[in-house]
Amino acid sequence: MPKKKKLLWIKHVLRWACVFSSAIIISNASFASFNLEGIQVYQKNTGTSVKKKKFTDDMSRYQSADNLWDVLRSEFTLSHHEYNPAVQENIDWLMNDQDFLIRTSTRSAPYLYFIHQQVKNRKLPVELVLLPIIESGYNPFIYSTAGAAGIWQMMPDTASGFGIKQDWWYDGRRDVVASTRAALDYLSYLFDFFDGNSLLAIAAYNSGEGAVMSAIRRNIREGKSTDFWSLPLPRETRTYVPRLLALAIIVAHPERYPLHFPPVRNAPYLAQVDVGGQIDLKRAAHFAGLSLQKLQQLNPGFNRLVTHPNGPYKLVLPIENVEQFMVHLATTSLSHHIDWTQYKIKSGDTLESIAKRYKTTSYALKEINHLSQKDQLKKGMKLVIPRMITTVLNNGNKFDKKEEETSAETLTFESAAPKLASVEETVDKTSKGIQSGDTLYMVRDNDTVETIAEHFHLPAKTIYVTNRLHSYSVIHPGDQLLIPTHLAQAAPRGNTEEPELQKMDPGDTLYMIRHGDTIEKIAQKFKTTPAAIRVANLMANTDLQEGDHLIVPTHLRV
Repeated sequence: MPKKKKLLWIKHVLRWACVFSSAIIISNASFASFNLEGIQVYQKNTGTSVKKKKFTDDMSRYQSADNLWDVLRSEFTLSHHEYNPAVQENIDWLMNDQDFLIRTSTRSAPYLYFIHQQVKNRKLPVELVLLPIIESGYNPFIYSTAGAAGIWQMMPDTASGFGIKQDWWYDGRRDVVASTRAALDYLSYLFDFFDGNSLLAIAAYNSGEGAVMSAIRRNIREGKSTDFWSLPLPRETRTYVPRLLALAIIVAHPERYPLHFPPVRNAPYLAQVDVGGQIDLKRAAHFAGLSLQKLQQLNPGFNRLVTHPNGPYKLVLPIENVEQFMVHLATTSLSHHIDWTQYKIKSGDTLESIAKRYKTTSYALKEINHLSQKDQLKKGMKLVIPRMITTVLNNGNKFDKKEEETSAETLTFESAAPKLASVEETVDKTSKGIQSGDTLYMVRDNDTVETIAEHFHLPAKTIYVTNRLHSYSVIHPGDQLLIPTHLAQAAPRGNTEEPELQKMDPGDTLYMIRHGDTIEKIAQKFKTTPAAIRVANLMANTDLQEGDHLIVPTHLRV
């Protein structure tokens, strides 16, 4: 290797080593001060008094904080090249689609403070906070046709190089916290690589440093300038950089460009809770008092309705929901009782045969994997399987000393006037002890929650909630279930509850409509049908608006 090339190669390796070293330092840093990291982390075993103080301090700071958009304006440092024709053209383009900017700025609100702190921590230009607006409209679920994902639209190889985990359970490129750190580490490397030339570094983030260096070498050979505006870069990159500058100008000058960005407080809105183990997202949403859809929006990295068996175990929640979540987490057994696994369909498999093998039910497999009655199992298809679940009543109930020992399978605690309660109230009441008129039932062969519920004239949901079970929980002979028979007079017979279906399956794709797109083209790209896309989005016609988003039902690929 020639000496010059060898020195350049060594310099390149050392730069990458610095980036990876800083990434390791950041990932292991203490989160005691969210002024530096932008997000507070709460540990499961944090003392109650400490937690109370943290929650109080965090909420107080959030409620009294200034508008972050005003802070961003004051901290912009780049030359925005306002009178460059390409920048002016993009100002006009953005101002002609103000609805897109408002929607995107609203979508960015939960993450803006965290990303701002991460940018400042690396001493990068604050304008980079706006980059996800250009990349993805701040939508973490978006995949590009080239395979990039998340708000930073990171490619798989680039993300892996910066330690981002990607597998069947989890895609860290969609995890806003993980991907932001990785993307900004990459941008730090690019700014260093191009000796602080901001426009070249931003261009390289879009097309790669190789493409930018190739354009620079070409211009050197032809005796031309090597500034960004003179380089023969791909068309997308030649639009990408001036569009970011145009957006910064619009944000920086509200008097000239009267666009009302919804206010965002200059304080942490989000926190991370280290759960300490695998947990299913439905239970986590219930603990936090959030809808499942809201929890998935804040934790878009998880591909399934459960967190990864081997981590990460941190969940992102609004700070105002953390205390409620921590209380439930401390008083309720976690999902370490659930052993989740991945199963690859083989020839001859049926849901019934798989359910029998893993001691679960075909209904549970359908619900967990979002399978409809019409879905057919195909060889090579993968399923999430809950296995080895034992559901024993263990919520601290103490029986009265007057109870008689008996070998009967059912123990009933009589009451002259049973007190009626709602299903929602049952959880709190059962944690205080068995109510008079309730039944402690020992599970027998061939029992299911549904047959037991029918026997006691209760909805199955009541038994699930009372015993903190899920629809995929498996009961075994000898297990004990608490049956709130004092509710039987108020409850409808049979299980009339149907599982609530989410509008968007976690396996589907949220696609941003681009210039020239049609329903047919999008369907062809994602190997589905135009009809499936129209049904998923409740579309009355095939009209598309650039910048809008479509749910593409990729779990129904043909």
